[in-house]
Amino acid sequence: MKEAHLLEKLRENGYKITPQRQEILKAILSCPGPQSAEEIHQRVTAKHPNISLDTVYRNLNVLLSIDLVCKFNLIEGKSSYEINKGNSHHHHLVCLKCGTAEPVDFCPLKYFDQQNIIKAKDFEIKGHRFEIYGYCSTCKKN
Repeated sequence: MKEAHLLEKLRENGYKITPQRQEILKAILSCPGPQSAEEIHQRVTAKHPNISLDTVYRNLNVLLSIDLVCKFNLIEGKSSYEINKGNSHHHHLVCLKCGTAEPVDFCPLKYFDQQNIIKAKDFEIKGHRFEIYGYCSTCKKN
């Protein structure tokens, strides 16, 4: 997804295009995988040292509220963020040692008997997330 498209979505939802938001979006777009708020902050402060971590979190919450980014939990309860590519519903394999997250190209929920869960628990499913934890090939070797 291009930066111009993301900025237009911000405008459409009534948000101003601030330099901070632009830099945060650039930082997220510059990395192919998910990043923590701290990693995003580190990228942003390389160019703009006065932007606080709190500003990054506030702007990430804005981006989450209008579905421009996705948030999920990786190791040790730490959240990571990546651009929401719209129809690219996916899950991740997360390395417990190095923290890398690799997308999985299928949805594990498809293998559950969803109708049985819905009936047995009288539950309406609106969404789900799966992160599968283990060790990547590099960390397994070490």
